[in-house]
Amino acid sequence: MLNRVFIDASVLLKLFDDNTPSEQAAARNLIGDVENATLVTSALSMADFYEEVTTKFSRNLEAVTARQALNDLTELTIVQIDSDLVLAATETQTVLNIEMREAITIEAAVTSGCDFIVTEVLDQRHTLKGIHIRSLEEMMNDKENQND
Repeated sequence: MLNRVFIDASVLLKLFDDNTPSEQAAARNLIGDVENATLVTSALSMADFYEEVTTKFSRNLEAVTARQALNDLTELTIVQIDSDLVLAATETQTVLNIEMREAITIEAAVTSGCDFIVTEVLDQRHTLKGIHIRSLEEMMNDKENQND
């Protein structure tokens, strides 16, 4: 059984990405399976999601649809971004030599006690600060193997 899983914006975007139907189905399956894990995201991931789906998608979502999706995502545990998290992220950014958004994701996952980060942007199959980094595909494969 998974415990706490951090879902970043790159995976939230897959929920509406019609160009990758298998990844879209995997994201919907992961987000819909709340019995096996507590799903966590951050306020920053939600903001990034909204901006991407309304302005940068190949077929942008209407604002009303995107707001409804955000409303649905509030069912997840949301990590708020505060000054302590940002200060911790600056240290993580420096030590790991990564982008600030990625450092905030890692620190949000640490702060909320997550075991995994599911992402399509961070290097996967690593463990950072005690948290396993997995792609959406890897998480779904791990989940299927647990059910066998």
